[in-house]
Order: sequence, then structure tokens, then C-alpha cells
Amino acid sequence: MATHRNSRPAAASRFPNDSHRVWVPALVMALSLGLTNCAGPSGQTVQSPALERLAPADQRPYRLPSAAALENPPSDRPSEAPELLPADAHLDDYVRYAMRHNPELAAAFYRWHAALARIAQARALPDPRISFAVVLDQVEKEAEYMGERYALEQMFPWFGKLALGGDMALTQAQAEARRFEATRLQLVDRVSRAYFEYAFRHQAVTIASENLDLLLRLEAVVRTMFRVGAAGLSDVSRAQIEIGRLDEQVRSLQDLVEVAGAELNTALGRPAQGRLPAPARRPSMQTASELPAYTDDHWLALARQHNLDLAAARQEADQQRLAIELARKNYYPDFTVGIEYARDASARIAMMDGGGTDMLSGMVSINVPIWRKKYDAGLRESHARLDEANRQIQSLENRLETDLKLALFNHRDSQRKLSLYGDTLLPMARQTLATTETAYRAGNAGFSDLVDTQRVLLEFSLAHERAAADQAQAITRIQALVGRLIDDDPVMRPIIDGGSPPLPAPHPNRRQVR
Repeated sequence: MATHRNSRPAAASRFPNDSHRVWVPALVMALSLGLTNCAGPSGQTVQSPALERLAPADQRPYRLPSAAALENPPSDRPSEAPELLPADAHLDDYVRYAMRHNPELAAAFYRWHAALARIAQARALPDPRISFAVVLDQVEKEAEYMGERYALEQMFPWFGKLALGGDMALTQAQAEARRFEATRLQLVDRVSRAYFEYAFRHQAVTIASENLDLLLRLEAVVRTMFRVGAAGLSDVSRAQIEIGRLDEQVRSLQDLVEVAGAELNTALGRPAQGRLPAPARRPSMQTASELPAYTDDHWLALARQHNLDLAAARQEADQQRLAIELARKNYYPDFTVGIEYARDASARIAMMDGGGTDMLSGMVSINVPIWRKKYDAGLRESHARLDEANRQIQSLENRLETDLKLALFNHRDSQRKLSLYGDTLLPMARQTLATTETAYRAGNAGFSDLVDTQRVLLEFSLAHERAAADQAQAITRIQALVGRLIDDDPVMRPIIDGGSPPLPAPHPNRRQVR
């Protein structure tokens, strides 16, 4: 179909007069496209709807970092402890610091942010195409210039392809949101475990140093008794051997403090050698969350329902189901609709209708999906990826059950040990040491008995603090596996108050994948 416009008499020499009519529109078109491309993205900061829900990190422990803190990270990382953490820093202070500075958490946030930005891209139409052509082969012998053509085309994918692509991007964004929450809760676990290990190592050095001071005092007593003939040389030698052994143990424990501090610094997002304040309290004096009195089956049911890594894997399985639907639509053609404007200068065919006639044409084209083997392979790939995602879910569930059982056992075992050492064995060991020392001074006990009693007290003291640290670490591990933080009351609350952060809604014409 052609629409005739602006009939003009043909002329033998049109090129000198009409050349500007060719290049001026082309130049205008090129400049328009160039200016559009040079404009680039707007200067406004892209904000996702989820950022509005990110609470400031200093309002309450374990909160999400503020958007401003993530968008404007500090230019440098000071290594002096007073500039970073208070001298009497508690666990909450360390967790809040890690929320602001840990690079792994920030990377998970930006992966989620990038996935959110992908949704609008997946739902958008392909870019339209603008083309320009000049007729080079002359139909009329006398004509120096035959005219030019302008075309505008837009491709439209088969019905439902854009909606499916947008829903796939949305599902991926939901999976990244779950991974961000999982990273955040795992960071709470990692910082807590590193903190209690650091506190235990510090207390172990303190306990061993106190026992070393005790041995030094006993060694002075033995030398005094040796001078008056009340003790033998073997007792003096035994005391000095024990002092050397315990001194070496203290040095090893001091080195382990540095190792534990490096692990804590790494979790905080600081240099490994950064200075840390000494723990405010030893593990046995710190308050730990009380776990609800649930059975193992109840804990496992909660974990299967709320575990964030498992939730992300399920979202990815949903994405692969959408990918199967999209692969099926590849068997159908895509449409291209366009319009073309052709200006004939002096063609003989145009002269039959009065000469120099311009034409406006509409066009419709489709691609022909005849290579079915390619589309069959794409469909098989999507089914295989769905099978992979389902097996990954099954593997995560099995691993989750094992890890949760181990964490629950460690919690119960540490509770028993904490009660046993704190309420029974430690008081008895202290009383036995005092009694044995009195008996030794009176000549009613040997020095070996005194050393053995002192060694038992040291072991029980370390075991008591180890049990306290293990209990706190088991609680944070259970929280990470279940996917929820635990308040002081027996109610489990989600990691983000009010549920998960909002995400863009799926396409209104698309059903939700269950």
C-alpha cells in the first residue's frame, strides 16, 4: 500500500538541488540519536523500594545497615581501637559495627540491589530500529539521483514472553533478598562465635596466669621449707618444672588470643591486626539468649520453614519453572511492525504516476522458528536446571537437619557442662586445693598431691569458661540455621520486623508460581 505525496516534475539533474534534502534529514536523525545516547542515565540516584525499609543500624542490635551507610562507606579504615569500638564494647557493639563495615554483607546488599534493577530491564521491549537508505542503482538512465528511504521498526516478542522474563527477574531478586538476609544473620552468628572465642581465649590467659602466680607462691613456700629441712629437693624441682610448663601454656594461650582477635577483626570488616579492646566480661558472666523449650522435630520444622538459604533455593526452583514456560514460547514467532517512508526523485516508475512521488508504507514481519532442535535443546536445558534446583533443595534440607541436630546437641551438652563445673566441680576443686595446701604445710600431704590439685583446678576453670562460650556459640548457630533471631521471650521473630522487605509486584497477568 502506498500513499502518494508531493508530486513533482522529473528533472534530468536533481542531485545538486536535492542533495540537501537527503543529508539534512539523515544528519538530524543522527544528531537526535547521538544526543539521546549522550544523555545517558539520569543524574538521580537509583533507589529500590526495599531501601525505604532499611532501618539505621544504631537503633537496635542486628538491624539492617542504613542505606546512607552503604552508599557512602568511609574513605579509610582506622586501626586504632578507641576510634572504632568503645573500651567496654559488648557483643551488641561488635554486631552493630559489623553491620556497617563488613564487605561481604555490603556485597550481598548490592547483589540484591542489582537484581531489583534487572526487573524493569526484563519487562521492557527491545529497542526500536531506525534505518536510512539511499537508492544507488538508477532505474532511469537520465536521473542523477533516485531518492532515499527512512524506516522505523519495533519488534514485539510473542505473547507472554516479556511477562515471563520479568517474573524470572523478580524471582531472582526475591532469591537475592533471601540471600542478603541469610548473609546478615550468618554475620551475626560469625561475629558472635568469634567474639565468644576471643573472650574465652582472653579468660584462659587470665586463668592460666592466676594459676602461674599460685605456683610461684607455692614454689616460694617449698624453697622456704627446703631450707629448714621440711621439704626435699625433688619438691623444689617439681615446682620449677610445673612453673616452666605452665609458663609455656600461658604463652601459647596468648598467641591464640591474637588468632581469635584476627578472626573477629575479619568478621567486623577490619584489618586482621587491628587492635581490639579486652572483653568486658568473661563468657560465664555474659547473658545469653534463652532458647524456647522446643523438641528437635519442632526446631527442624521451623528451620525448614524459615531457613533463608533454603528459601533462596526454592525461589531459584520457581525461576526455573518460569524458564521452562519461557522456553516453550520460543517455538512461536516474534513480530516486527514498522513504517517506511520512501522519497522517489525521478524514477521512471514514479513518472508514470506523475513523477517524483513519495511513498509511505507499513510493514509487518515475523521470524520463522524452524530450527526445532535448538528449541528442544533449550527446553531440555530448562528441565535439567529445574531438576538441579530440586536436588539442591533436597541437599540443603539434609545438610540443615544434620547441622541443626549438632547445634542442638552442642547447646544441651554445654548447658550440662556449665551447670556441672559451675555448681559442683569448681567449688569442690577450690576447696580441695585449699585443704591440700594446708595439709602440705603441715607435712600431711606430698607436693605431687598439691600440684595435681592445682592442675585439676586449672582444667576445671578452663572447662567452665569453654562450656559458657560453647553455649553462646550454639545459640547463635541455631539462630542462623532456623533463620530467625531469638528474643528473651519464647517467641521467634523474623530478622526484619514486619516481614520481608517489599519487592516489585509480578506482572498483573501472570500467576504466582507455587
